[in-house]
Amino acid sequence: MTEPEAYLECRCGKCRIVLCDPAMRSRTECLCSDCRKRGFMSASRAPENELPEAVVNFERGVDLVYFANAFIVDEASRERLEFSKLSEEGANTTAMSTCCGTLMCGTHPMYQGNTVSVNADSCRVTVPSKVNCQAVVFACDVPDERAKEIEAKRSEPVIYDVFGSLDQPVLQKFVEDVTAPISEDALALANTNFEKLCAEKTILILGFKTEAT
Repeated sequence: MTEPEAYLECRCGKCRIVLCDPAMRSRTECLCSDCRKRGFMSASRAPENELPEAVVNFERGVDLVYFANAFIVDEASRERLEFSKLSEEGANTTAMSTCCGTLMCGTHPMYQGNTVSVNADSCRVTVPSKVNCQAVVFACDVPDERAKEIEAKRSEPVIYDVFGSLDQPVLQKFVEDVTAPISEDALALANTNFEKLCAEKTILILGFKTEAT
């Protein structure tokens, strides 16, 4: 039996989400405090989940990649998924593996049910091809000195106020990519999506104060 060409896998290998569309829709680096909180939350589950030193030290953002929200997930992996929000009012919902605490994927209302984001610093991402980072976002959430250092080193746009900058071409392209309809081929292959998986579980509210998305 051949291996699927595109999938998300937890660090211990017990939880896998097969991607029915292997194309990476977008890629950003996120400096928001909420992504850091989720990263530290995962790190608290197992020592091998610690955030990359460059992320901890505000030298770069969390590596976020985006895929169509159409999956094949077996029963064992479904059982190993838990869903959480940082706070009751938080926009993001995150799926984490219970076996080792890997951040598997997440969703946001902006994606309109068509896309999931994946923290590639936590989850193992296997796809036939990748895209380059398109923007560094939420630089407003890091110390000013660090933000200026990041901006000086990067060729990609470094965006501070994301929701106030949606008229910028790079963010317009991002919104277009993450709201694009899922292909009919991917939908025909899929046996589930993020929302269906989430509906099988209780969403845990972690009690953090959310500052960004």
